[in-house]
Amino acid sequence: MKKLLQGAVLPFIIFTSGILLLGCNQTAQQSHQQQDTQQTESTQASDSALEQKSEVPHKSAEDLKSGNLFYIARDVADVQLKTGDYIEKLQQTQSDLQQAVQSKDHVVLQQTVKDLSRELQGFNTALISLDLKSQEIDGLRQQVLQSNQQLLNSALLNGDLDISKVDFKKIEQQMNNIQMDMLKLASMMIPNSKDTASSEQS
Repeated sequence: MKKLLQGAVLPFIIFTSGILLLGCNQTAQQSHQQQDTQQTESTQASDSALEQKSEVPHKSAEDLKSGNLFYIARDVADVQLKTGDYIEKLQQTQSDLQQAVQSKDHVVLQQTVKDLSRELQGFNTALISLDLKSQEIDGLRQQVLQSNQQLLNSALLNGDLDISKVDFKKIEQQMNNIQMDMLKLASMMIPNSKDTASSEQS
């Protein structure tokens, strides 16, 4: 009887284990293939984003989630990670531009205008390439892109270097709009954390 059980059960256990191991191997291969596909798609997506600098991505309402704290936190972190350097450079370039206008140095002004234009275009490209999940952050991105475009369309950034015609207050206002929109991103988590703290206390 013992030999009969060993003869019937043991091959069944070995067969079942073999099937399970084969299934695990296929799952690992499929996940590896999916990762390769995702990497290829992300590379293609970044290439197409660089080719289409002027196009602003509009996702449908189904693709973007509203009020999801996880997606908002993820998007805020993504925006800060990918655009933080550009914001610092833009602030420095704005300061350089103001000094060039005050000193009426055309050579420095011309170089600063080129730098500002290049930084704004790079900033736009970084914003466009973001894969956002939340409606709130996508809306802020659209506002920042619009402010950037207004600044890029200004006479100063399109070759009119006549200092008497430079409306520096308007440029400064547009730069401040960009900075305010970026500050909104950083503050999106603060009210939620205060609400959480007050609910925990009560």
